[in-house]
Amino acid sequence: MEAIFRRFFEFDSWLGADPVGAGNINDTYLASFVVAGRRQSYILQRLNHRVFTDPEAVMLNIRTVAQHLSKQPGFPLRIPAPALALDGRLLQRDEAGNFWRVFPYFADTYAPEHLPEAAVAYAAAQAYGSFLDALCSCPPENIRETIPGFHDTDRRWAGFQAVLEQDPAGRVKTAQAAIERMYAAKPVFDAISALKRAGALPSRITHNDTKAGNVLLDLHTGRAVAVIDWDTIMPGTVLSDFGDMVRTFAPTGPEDDPAAPQLRLEVLESLCRGFLGKTVGFLTATERVNLPLGAQWIIGEQALRFLTDFLAGDVYYKIKYPEHNLVRAQNQLALLGAVNRHMPVLQEWVHTGINPNTR
Repeated sequence: MEAIFRRFFEFDSWLGADPVGAGNINDTYLASFVVAGRRQSYILQRLNHRVFTDPEAVMLNIRTVAQHLSKQPGFPLRIPAPALALDGRLLQRDEAGNFWRVFPYFADTYAPEHLPEAAVAYAAAQAYGSFLDALCSCPPENIRETIPGFHDTDRRWAGFQAVLEQDPAGRVKTAQAAIERMYAAKPVFDAISALKRAGALPSRITHNDTKAGNVLLDLHTGRAVAVIDWDTIMPGTVLSDFGDMVRTFAPTGPEDDPAAPQLRLEVLESLCRGFLGKTVGFLTATERVNLPLGAQWIIGEQALRFLTDFLAGDVYYKIKYPEHNLVRAQNQLALLGAVNRHMPVLQEWVHTGINPNTR
């Protein structure tokens, strides 16, 4: 790693690199060195080019967004702009063909990785809302699609049906109950597709991975410092970012817990308050009224992805045991059921039941 890091900085001595974070796509390290007697630290990351097949497009998106945010007066968060290497490039490739990049390290911060409490959810939702608000003035056509069809649920459904028909891993009989529940979720996907076809959802630059661990909070104050992990930034709809927050913040357990998750309503309310407090100024009436549908959509889509991968023989997600993807799918289907049961209160909070500018 020292050799790669020397392509980005000139320094006197190398202090090493330690793994950080709980991401399962890229490999991330906190790297430190000494220059002129002073210790400096940066984030060094190996970009997974098997997931992100056009690394240059990913980095162009990140640079475009960083430059835009840096010009927004009053933007309340720090900007993890990528560092240029000594040759002026954003990426460096090693002898094995891996792509590396460097980001600033924000000291005295942490990423809340697991089941955040209501106060953390509120701060993180505010951060994501501020992030989207600041990007409203950046044309979506300036951003490339780094994972084609990422939230094209019609395309994912077609893939699901193809796997069902082919049954390449011989698992269809094993998953009959989950398959039936997946078909029961199809009307949610149809509703989203209808809104998209009608042009009712504005195309916006969205984050597309709005989990708790992608917001850095101040260790001392608990306030949001930065939104990180911009690899999935693409044109999309704000419904997916809200939906993924509900999916990852509000359950009572992780997405691979065999026990059926419930919703932590105090966390869900905090998400609504924090997010709407920063987005109410730009959301259209159609977007706002359909935020709860976005929660149903993204949870259902994730169940679809897990179930399709299980039926295909676990070709995408890393697994720890043979039924891991099926358990994940069942978990997400149960979470969808919990959201369905609480739709009236979610709709009330999103539409009229709370003042989003108060807490």
